[in-house]
Amino acid sequence: MAQISGIGSTSITSTPEQTGPKTLGQDDFLKLLVTQLKNQDPLKPTDNTEFVSQLAQFSQLEQSSKQADLLQKSLDAQTAFQEFSLVPMIGRTVTVGQPLIQLGSAPAPFGYTLDKNATKVHVSIMDSQGQVVRNLEYRDRPSGANVAQWDGKDNNGVSMQSGLYRYVISATDLEGKTVKVDGTAMVTVSGVRMDQGQAKLLVGDLAIDPSTVVELR
Repeated sequence: MAQISGIGSTSITSTPEQTGPKTLGQDDFLKLLVTQLKNQDPLKPTDNTEFVSQLAQFSQLEQSSKQADLLQKSLDAQTAFQEFSLVPMIGRTVTVGQPLIQLGSAPAPFGYTLDKNATKVHVSIMDSQGQVVRNLEYRDRPSGANVAQWDGKDNNGVSMQSGLYRYVISATDLEGKTVKVDGTAMVTVSGVRMDQGQAKLLVGDLAIDPSTVVELR
């Protein structure tokens, strides 16, 4: 046999696909039981106690299979219910406990909660690439929930494209000590999607856990 240029003469033999031990199902169990009865010695039939034990094992296997099917159907129904239960939220504005800003055609609102009064609050708004596009600073803000807004322009006064932005927020008191602050977002739900078995709210292409919603409008 002629050799192909560039390839050695060592022959390549295919190896059979290796598979693990096959799990016996109820059909396999029943076939084995019937085969055993057909091939038993008429002079030495299967012991009644052993036969009853085998039937009990078959019955238990069948019940386990049915229970597994029922459990899967129940999980599928629960998953579908979770998804459909969130459908009424599509088009609604929600407040979520995440530092996001959804920019549209108008100035975009966002919020933050201060643990105590703050002398200075600094906000850095970032695009999808993580680049800071705008820095905002607020003075003498009270403790509790605060609302602010971004006019949609970068640090050079250029209008940014509509979409989702993230921000980093920090705060300090009169003595320059750090004040605990948590950012929130006012966003509009655009859809619902299943993500790893969990129903999530869609805001653009971002999937948000419904448990992070703190207010619905």
